[in-house]
Formats: sequence, C-alpha cells, structure tokens
Amino acid sequence: MNRTVRILVIDDHPIVRDGLEHLLAREEDLVICGFAEDAESGMRTINEVHPDLAIVDISLKAGKSGLELTKMIHTQYPSLPVLILSMHDESLYAERVIRSGARGYVMKHEMTSTIVNAIRQVMGGKIFLSEKMTSRLLDNLMFDQPQKITNPVEKLTDRELEVFRLMGQGTKTSEIAEKLKVSVKTIDTHRLRIKNKLNLKSSSELIKFAVEWSGNQ
Repeated sequence: MNRTVRILVIDDHPIVRDGLEHLLAREEDLVICGFAEDAESGMRTINEVHPDLAIVDISLKAGKSGLELTKMIHTQYPSLPVLILSMHDESLYAERVIRSGARGYVMKHEMTSTIVNAIRQVMGGKIFLSEKMTSRLLDNLMFDQPQKITNPVEKLTDRELEVFRLMGQGTKTSEIAEKLKVSVKTIDTHRLRIKNKLNLKSSSELIKFAVEWSGNQ
C-alpha cells in the first residue's frame, strides 16, 4: 500500500484502543484517525472522519453489538471495509460477521502478531481469516454440506445469540428489550427459542448456561 490508510477503531476497552494505537504507530502507512465506544458514536464518527477502514469489537457494551454495527456499516457505507477484532471464538462468530459484510476476523489474543497483516490483506481487497477457519469454510463450500455443529450455541440466529450473550452478562429481560429496541414479549420469545435450541428444560437452566458460557468467552 502506497497511501496512508486512515483507521477508525470502535471498541469500548481502553486497553485495546491504547494497544492498537501503539502497535500501528510503528507502521508509516497506517494511522488511527478516530475512536468510538459504541455503534451510535461509531456511525457518527464514520460520517465525520471518513476512514478507509473500521476496526470493530464484536462485544460493544452500550447499544447495538459489533455484529449489528457491521450490518449497519455495510448498508450505509458499502465501500468501507470492516475488520472485526474479538475475544470470542472464531468458530462462533467468523462466518456470521463475513455474512454481515465484514472483510476479516482477528481474535484479540492474536492481535499483536496478526493485526497488521490482517489490515493489509483487507485493504488489498482480500478476506482475512485464520487458516483453520478458512479451511473450514472452504470445505463446507466445496462439498456443498452444511456446517458441522460442534457447539450448540452455533445453532442460534444472530439476534438469539445477542440475547443469549446479554443474558450471560446478567442483563435483565427489560434491559435487553430496551437495548435492542424491541418489546419484552419479543425477548421472551427469543428466550424460549434459545432454550429449545439448546435443549434446556427451564429458564433457570438457560440463565445458568448463559452465565457459564459468558464466563468462558
């Protein structure tokens, strides 16, 4: 890349933002042009600074998730590439974010060793995934077979996964409804579907499972 790439970082963790700033400061052609902590400020900042790339955390605490934000960016700014930075296992989220319009997925524990390479690949018009995830997706495509489910949580839709994640963080049903801008009844319906998909017998089992899952992420 010959020109300077201006990068917007949308992440609500100061340590991650500081780490990215120090890491990218070593690269002459990569510069951070802004920071945002949630989806709303992220969309506003995109309009203000016009970045070449957005790096988005999948788990934004306030407002919409990084997955929902990626869909919004892809709809309103289709030419703006998005690179997802996440602490979550790629087997659960990588394919989801690519379907939502992202161009790559990097797990946070690999950030220092792979983030610059990921940025350069994405800015070069390629999709960046780990070798393991790339092989998995290609196998599914080549053999025209559905993805093998190894984790029951993978059965959940994007919205169900978001509800499940918030439940695991101890968020009340009314608060989830407010956060996602839907009715409490809609969240109750999601909870029932999640419980059935995970083959759990009661709401208490569902909450326990969600909390344990969240603690392992």
